[in-house]
Amino acid sequence: MDEKLIREVVLSFRTMQRKIHHYLQEEATKRDITTVQLFSLGTLKREPHLTLGELAERVRVNKSTMSGIVDRLVKANYLTRGRDEGNRRALNLQLTPEGLAKVDETYDVFFDRLEAVLEIDSEEFRAMLATHDKMIALLERKGEAE
Repeated sequence: MDEKLIREVVLSFRTMQRKIHHYLQEEATKRDITTVQLFSLGTLKREPHLTLGELAERVRVNKSTMSGIVDRLVKANYLTRGRDEGNRRALNLQLTPEGLAKVDETYDVFFDRLEAVLEIDSEEFRAMLATHDKMIALLERKGEAE
């Protein structure tokens, strides 16, 4: 394969990721929240009752960093901590109504900003996702072999 084409694809991924992150950061900042706090709230919306360690894993930060993030989200009344009935040492994290409202409001505005990409056909998106999945699998397999 053409090395120049691979570079163009990689740079295109990076540009798209930066643009999306910039939009998300702008919307989060307008609502007095960081993107990592927003990712954390969004993850808990999709997967309620995660432990601190599970949330850290999903958001891809270490547990001590996540502990600080959770502390700030609890202080802002976006999260509560509760004990897991099955494991009294584990804390379950739950969104408060304020946390749910914050994540919904921010993501609604964020996705409104991305509406322009809806001009792209669904089949093109499916093909792109399939290609991304294949590339990720190949890179992970290569990484495991090293």
